[in-house]
Amino acid sequence: MHGSPIRIAVLTALTMVAFAGNSLLCRVALRHTAIDAASFTTIRLIAGALVLWLLLRLRPAALP
Repeated sequence: MHGSPIRIAVLTALTMVAFAGNSLLCRVALRHTAIDAASFTTIRLIAGALVLWLLLRLRPAALP
């Protein structure tokens, strides 16, 4: 599946904005809580891995 260069540029820009927003939200979350950065990151990594695992389990099986 190929996309147009404009579509790819727009999706890349949206991805970069989402990563920047995520970074800002994490800084705010860590500022107002007692959890340390390493624990917060560990919880986020585990949660992300669980969501990816769930998505893989729920997707339709590939055709042979």
